[in-house]
Amino acid sequence: MSLTSYDTVPVPGGGTRQVVSNVVEQRWTNFMIHILIGAALAFGSVVNNVPKAVTFGIFLVMGFSSLSGNQLFERVWLWTIWDRSLYPRFRFVTKVPYASLHKYTVIQFCCFVVLYVLTSVSAIAVVFPFFMASLVFVRKGLGRVFTEAELAELDAHEDLPPDDEDASEQKEEKTPRNLEDVEKLPAGSLDLSRAISY
Repeated sequence: MSLTSYDTVPVPGGGTRQVVSNVVEQRWTNFMIHILIGAALAFGSVVNNVPKAVTFGIFLVMGFSSLSGNQLFERVWLWTIWDRSLYPRFRFVTKVPYASLHKYTVIQFCCFVVLYVLTSVSAIAVVFPFFMASLVFVRKGLGRVFTEAELAELDAHEDLPPDDEDASEQKEEKTPRNLEDVEKLPAGSLDLSRAISY
C-alpha cells in the first residue's frame, strides 16, 4: 500500500489531467484501514445512526473523483464540444480519426449501459456473468472495425501523455476536410474509405 500525491497538469488545448508526482511506499495505510474497519464493528450502534444519504453522498463523491483520467468519460465529454479545434490534445484525439474515435466511444458506452442495467434490474441480473464473458469476444471483434494503431491508442493499458500542439497541427494538415483539399492530393495517395469517415 502507498501514499500517492497527484499534480493537476493542464492539457494543451484545454482540460486538465492528474499526474502522479510522488509515491511514499509504506504499510501503515493498509494497517489503519483494517483497524478502522474492526473499530466500526464495536461502534455498530453509532454507525447505525448515520443517515443513508450521508453514506450515499460519500460514495457519490468517491465515484466522481475517480472519473478524472478515465479515458471513456474523457471521450464522452468530447460529445459536448461541437468545435473540434477546441478538443483537448489527448493522444486518442490527435492520433485517431474523429469518426473512429466516436464510433469506439459509442460501442464502449453501450456496453457500460448494458452492464449498469444488468446490475440494477434483479430480474435479469443472472445474465451479468454471461455478458461479462461475452465482452472478450466483443473486444476481439473490434479488431475487424478498427486498425491496430487505433486500438493501441483507444484501448491503451497505460495512461499515455497528451500530445503537444505541433502533433495536433500535423494531424489537421494531413486530414482532407473538403473537396479542394482532396483534389490537391497526388493520385493514389488517398484512402477513400478513411477520407469519407472524416
